[in-house]
Amino acid sequence: MIPGLADTSAGRQTCLQDYRVLRTLGEGSFGKVKLALHIPTGTEVAIKIIPKKEQSASTAKNLLCEVHSLKTLRHPHIVGLLEVINTEDTLFLVTEFVSGGDMHEHVMKHGPLTEEEARDRFRQLVSALQYCHRRGVVHRDLKLENVLLDPHNFPPRPLWLFFHVGGKTDGSR
Repeated sequence: MIPGLADTSAGRQTCLQDYRVLRTLGEGSFGKVKLALHIPTGTEVAIKIIPKKEQSASTAKNLLCEVHSLKTLRHPHIVGLLEVINTEDTLFLVTEFVSGGDMHEHVMKHGPLTEEEARDRFRQLVSALQYCHRRGVVHRDLKLENVLLDPHNFPPRPLWLFFHVGGKTDGSR
C-alpha cells in the first residue's frame, strides 16, 4: 500500500466492477493505460493502472504527490481525474477519455498549424499552465505528446495530460 493514499472516491464505495476494460491505449514507465466503459453511465474513460509493488519509495512519494495534485485541478484544458481506486496491489487513476489523439500525431499527419491555430492553442494551454502554477502545481514533461485533442470541438480543444506532474512550487517568484 502506498502510504498516505486512501480511496479518494468522495466517501462512496468504489468498485472496479463499475468498469469494463475495452482495450489498451498505451504503456509507460509507471504502468498501462486502458480504455474502459463506466457501466452505470455508459461513459468511456481512461484508466491508468499502476502496480504498487514495482514502485520504489521515491517513486511512490512522487506518485502520491501527483494524485493529490491531480485531484485539485479543474480546468477546461486539463484532462480531469474522475476517480481514484486504491487496492492493496494496484492504484487505478480514472480520467476523462480524450479520443482525438495527441498534438504530435496531429502535426505529423496534417503538417504545421497555421499562425492563428497555433496562437489559439497556445493561449488555451498557457491558461491551463497558469491555472496550475497559481495552485502550486508544476508539470515537468511538457511536450506535444502530452497535449490531447478533444475531437468534439472544432477546432479541436487542446487538453494537457497531467500524468507527469513534477511536484509543487514553493510559491516564490
